[in-house]
Amino acid sequence: MLEKRKRIKKKSVFQLFFSKNLNVPAYLTFLIGLTLGFVLYPTVYPPWLTSSSEKAPLRVCFSPEGKCTDKIIDAIHSAQSSISVAAYAFTCPRIAEALRDAYRRGIDVKLLIDKSQLKEKYSQLSFLLKEGIPVYIDPAEGLGHNKTMLFDNRWVLTGSFNWTRAANSKNAENILLIDDPSLAQIYQENWENRVERAKRISG
Repeated sequence: MLEKRKRIKKKSVFQLFFSKNLNVPAYLTFLIGLTLGFVLYPTVYPPWLTSSSEKAPLRVCFSPEGKCTDKIIDAIHSAQSSISVAAYAFTCPRIAEALRDAYRRGIDVKLLIDKSQLKEKYSQLSFLLKEGIPVYIDPAEGLGHNKTMLFDNRWVLTGSFNWTRAANSKNAENILLIDDPSLAQIYQENWENRVERAKRISG
């Protein structure tokens, strides 16, 4: 009797997975899709690469494979009080729209930018000015070549990455997101010193 029961139990499990009513092609398609999802997800939305530093945690992104524009927009959306931007080239509509959305929800958004953007065909300056976002022209004798965003007097985002589509999809670039209030204060003071000598432009 025990042997018979064991056989019946084994047979019922077998029937559960391989019964005539099971749609085998659909089942296999589901398994393949699930596997591909786990394999391909990191390439569709790559995660930050995180430093092991305890005093100042670092996150890094490399383009074009890292989709760094998504990381920048996430940081903008996470801001709680202020965003101070220093930019050289600014032609990316998605980043401009994220800054506009932050400004509309009450975040103190300000932009310090290179004078070349006054004549750049695809510059996002006019878009930001229409929203009332304060925009200043960097007083540098040469280029205003900084590419930084400062969030909430705590986070520093910086690197070679310009706020352009090409930086995200074509160029070899990098950004760092640094959680260090002390460093953020140093950057903020430099940003404010430059703004004091800068010319504000109106829309």
